[in-house]
Amino acid sequence: MSTTAAKPIPYDALSYLRANAAVRGDALAVHDDGEELSFDALLRAVLSLAADVRRRGVEPGDVVAVALPNVWRYVALEIAVPAIGATLLPLPISLGRMETEHALEGSGAKLVIGEREAAELDADGEPDDGPFAEPDPDRVVQIALTSGTTGRSKLAGLTARLKQLTFEGFTSRLGFGPDDRMLPLSPITQGAGEMCLYALRTGAALVMSHDARFDAERSLALAERTRTTVLGGVPTMVARMLHSPALDSTDLSSLRATISAGAPLPEPVAREWEERTGAPTFSFYGAMDVGQLAVPSPDDPAEKRWTTVGRPHDRAELLICNPDGSAVEPGEEGEICMRGPLVQERYWGEDETPYSDDGWAHFGDLGRLDEDGYLHVTGRVKDTIIRGGSNINPFEVEDVLRGSAAVQDVCVVGRPDEDLGERAVAFVVPAPGSEPTLDDLTAHLEEAGLTRYKWPEALHLLDALPHGATGKVDRKGLREQAKS
Repeated sequence: MSTTAAKPIPYDALSYLRANAAVRGDALAVHDDGEELSFDALLRAVLSLAADVRRRGVEPGDVVAVALPNVWRYVALEIAVPAIGATLLPLPISLGRMETEHALEGSGAKLVIGEREAAELDADGEPDDGPFAEPDPDRVVQIALTSGTTGRSKLAGLTARLKQLTFEGFTSRLGFGPDDRMLPLSPITQGAGEMCLYALRTGAALVMSHDARFDAERSLALAERTRTTVLGGVPTMVARMLHSPALDSTDLSSLRATISAGAPLPEPVAREWEERTGAPTFSFYGAMDVGQLAVPSPDDPAEKRWTTVGRPHDRAELLICNPDGSAVEPGEEGEICMRGPLVQERYWGEDETPYSDDGWAHFGDLGRLDEDGYLHVTGRVKDTIIRGGSNINPFEVEDVLRGSAAVQDVCVVGRPDEDLGERAVAFVVPAPGSEPTLDDLTAHLEEAGLTRYKWPEALHLLDALPHGATGKVDRKGLREQAKS
């Protein structure tokens, strides 16, 4: 095994691990449920796993799907798979059967690694001595499931260039370095959790929660025990830790920042969390469909950190537009759009790109840019429901529910919720002679294999769905009804 590459090479994640192993090999790289791996140990594991994956027939250009909780083996595979020229497809372990089958079929995955398969991989065997993939900014190194804001989840093709630029912008704004210990609270196979893995390239250590489900008390205890310096998750997680009785007795004196993404972090939550922990708190902004647009800095003024998502990346071009596509006046609200090398070039296996005919990728969110260059996210153009930082496409849920013999018509909307941000509510027109209960509908959704967090959590039966003047279902009116 060689650790002679003392300088990391852009577009090559393995080179960053080699560089850290060369200069600080004994330093902590990953803490996982009491097990600790140094950078030297992690590099050996990565090279051994790369050799094992090759032995299983994976060749350059193949797709390897990995479905694991927050454990060190996922961190190692995230580096090993692209290193041998293959493409990584992270699969959240909470994903329902229907979405999993869709992702595997759409990606053409050659190998699927779940918890059982991961345990069988040899992380202590003979290390792979190459050849390794040459750095190529245009190569798709990872496939990401989008949040499905325009229909069933699509597969985003993330190139080495996109990941390199995202890494540089994200870690430089947040000031990551070798003294940090990053604890991702969200699943590292998606969204906010996956972003946290970039910290490892800077020499920071990663703290793995190991457990599949988030628990506020357990997370606080882990942060205290490992002297975590940066916490990362979604707003629901921050709020649950804030309201946990354990917070007052938890020593978080090592914490220097708490970052949140996936949905707006309410200002009162951000303010109180910061006041009680003493660590700057803020949100960053992006979407798997489009890319990461804005990241704050711990040095930003408190009011900016609590009310904005920071400033756009230097390599991102931002447009706030009117419904007709024209730019709004400075400071005015409009739809947030983006273009540039931080946007994926095209969806995996498709000719379609995130760009609209106007040459911009649209987030579907409303926002404004203030006079200091900070981005405020003020609302949503689309009907997406955001539950605990995870997007629910109501049209997908409705489509599955309409497959029930008890449902004639249905509309799913979001209802505000103090804990999760929103919960899904179903308004159902029963089929003649039927009177379905919420349990009936969730049983149907479970049988169909739809991911659990997308299931409606309240049900209202109607004789007919209300329609507006244009003939469309009056979703706004139903949202108001759900709220009341």
